[in-house]
Amino acid sequence: MSLPPSGVLSAGHVVTPDAVLSPGWIRLAGSRIDAVGLGEPPAEPGLPVTSLRGRWVLPGFVDMHVHGGGGASFTEGTAEDARRAAEFHRRNGTTTMLASLVTAPLADMEARAAMLAGLAREGVIAGLHLEGPFLAAARCGAQDPRHMIAPDVAAFDRLLAMAAGWLRVITLAPELPGATDLITAAAQAGVIAAVGHTDATADVTAAAVDAGASHATHLFNGMRPLHHREPGPVGALLDRDEVSCEVIADGVHLHDTAIRLVARAAGPARLVLITDAMAAAGMPDGRYQLGSMRVDVAGGVARLAADAGSGGEAGSGADAGRRVSGAIAGSTATMASVVRHAVAAGLPVTDVAAAASTNPARVLGLAGRTGALWPGLDADLVVCDEAFGLRAVMRRGEWVTRSRGLIR
Repeated sequence: MSLPPSGVLSAGHVVTPDAVLSPGWIRLAGSRIDAVGLGEPPAEPGLPVTSLRGRWVLPGFVDMHVHGGGGASFTEGTAEDARRAAEFHRRNGTTTMLASLVTAPLADMEARAAMLAGLAREGVIAGLHLEGPFLAAARCGAQDPRHMIAPDVAAFDRLLAMAAGWLRVITLAPELPGATDLITAAAQAGVIAAVGHTDATADVTAAAVDAGASHATHLFNGMRPLHHREPGPVGALLDRDEVSCEVIADGVHLHDTAIRLVARAAGPARLVLITDAMAAAGMPDGRYQLGSMRVDVAGGVARLAADAGSGGEAGSGADAGRRVSGAIAGSTATMASVVRHAVAAGLPVTDVAAAASTNPARVLGLAGRTGALWPGLDADLVVCDEAFGLRAVMRRGEWVTRSRGLIR
C-alpha cells in the first residue's frame, strides 16, 4: 500500500535519469520518492516544502568496491568495526555499498563472509565483493600473493555458502587455470564475475567475457597496461558492450585524460565510479592496515609500507609476487570526493550521476529500489553545492547528515 505524500524538497538542480531539472522538486512519501518535477513545486495545502537553497540534488551514491573508511575496515576487525566503516561512507553520500574483502587465507575469508552476511541481512551493506583469492601474483597490487590461489570451484562454493546469498561480485584473473569454470559457476549462482588483478592478454580476456564475465575491477589499475599491439584486459573490456567498467577517479589512480577516455569509450551506461577506499579514508596521515598488508598514508595517498609484509605490486616473470613498497594501496576517497573530481575532470553531471549511482545499482540488480531520482524508488539522495561539495545526505527518506544553514 502506497503512503501519502509526506513532504517536498525544492532545489536548484535535480538530476534525474532523463534530464537536469533546473529548478526542480522531489515529493516524498515516507521512505520513497513519490514524484519528481520541473519548476517550483505545486502548492499542496498542509504539505511541508523544504528549500535546499538552489543546490544540486543527485541520487545517493552506490559504491560496489570499498574496503573501509573512517578508521575502520571490512577486511579486518569486528562486526562493529564494519558498521563504523559503513556509517562513515553513509555520512559521505554512499547510501548503498558492497563490503569488499581482499585476499587472505581461505578460512579467514569464509569467516569474514559469514560475518558480513549478517550485516547485509540487517541492511547495513547491500552484499559482498570478493577481491580475491583467485588473482594473479604478477598483478597483486597491494594484496598478499602468499594467499592467492588458482580458481577453484569447490573453494568458490564454500565462500558462496558462507555469504548466505549475499555474494554479489567476485574478482578473478581469467588467465589462471580453472578461471573459465569458476566464471561459469559464478554466473550460475547469480554472482557477477569481474576481471581484475590480471596479466591476461586481450584474447584471454575476451574469452572470459564470452564465458560470462561482465565487469571490470578498477580498470587500468592492477592489470596489464594497454598497448597498441596487445590491448590487454583494458582494451578487451572496453571493447565489449556487455561489460561495465569501474574507475577510481580520485586524482591518484588515473590521470584525468584516462578518466575522460574511459568515459567516452564505455559510454554513459557502462561507466562505474568507485572509491576502492580503505580504513584511512577520512582519517589523518599515518599507518593503517589493508588485510594482511601495512599501509602508510601521506598527503592523503595510501601506499604499501616498506615493511608492508609479504606482497605488493609486482612485475611478471621472475619478479612475480615480489613485494614493492610504495605501491598504491587502495584509496582514501569517498564517493562524494570521487564525484566532485569526475565533474572537475570534465565529465557531464548527468553522466557522473549515472556512473556513481544508476549504473552500479543496475549492475547489482538493485535498479528497482535505488540509484536514481525517480518515483517509486527509495528516497536516497545527496545535496551538493555549486562546486559539488557534499552538503546533505538522505537515506530512505531520513536525513543522515546535513550542513548547518543548508535547509530552510
